Amino acid sequence: MDRCTDASQDRALGLAFWALVALLMLASGSLARSAWAAADAGAPESPGVVSAEGVARLERAPEKAHLDLAIVRSAREAEEALGAAHAALSALQEALAGAAIPHQFFTRGTSVTPQYRYGQNGPRALTHYEARLELEITTEALDALGTLLTVANGAGADTVTGLRYALADPLSHRLEALALATKRARATAQTLAAAADHRLGALLHLEADREGSGPTFPQPMMMRAAAEMDAGPTLAPPPLTVEARVQVRYALLP
Repeated sequence: MDRCTDASQDRALGLAFWALVALLMLASGSLARSAWAAADAGAPESPGVVSAEGVARLERAPEKAHLDLAIVRSAREAEEALGAAHAALSALQEALAGAAIPHQFFTRGTSVTPQYRYGQNGPRALTHYEARLELEITTEALDALGTLLTVANGAGADTVTGLRYALADPLSHRLEALALATKRARATAQTLAAAADHRLGALLHLEADREGSGPTFPQPMMMRAAAEMDAGPTLAPPPLTVEARVQVRYALLP
């Protein structure tokens, strides 16, 4: 009898406990929903965002030139070919110094390559060695660039591999283009917002494109033309374009 009474009491207590737990869970859920509803009612709905892009292109006259050229000499022996190339290099440096044209001179690379003759049948046969000196001349005297080419050709630099024009201070022009592109992006965003009867809010995103390299103007035939003109050719470089792109995103306000 006592055991049955104790079991009944335990079941009653268990049912009461789980009933209390269920009531507490329902109460907490109701309170949370009430809090969320109050928060939603108090916060104004955001009208969204607006994105825009600004592009700026600045035309600037070149201020310096990078002339890439090479001295190539051939001989039956590697030492002989390399010695001939270095002799031509010394002659070139002397000729440039005598031309009185402001410039900077750099040696970019040296190579000696064996040259072979290939027959239809049988092994290849070594014919000679080719020595090559890669050079670069930088100058801001653009009006004397043709004369510089003529002097280099006459002193033995027989190959021109490229001509690049550049700005003396490219960073300042890049920053100017970025500032202009940013203003244009914001102006576009303001126009879009006003057309939709909204105002610009906080700036959410601002990103600029990566800076690209300047234009390159290879001139493989330039040295030959320079050699044929006594006073040197007159080269009129085209303007350089400095471009910047900026992406913006703003919050919209009613």
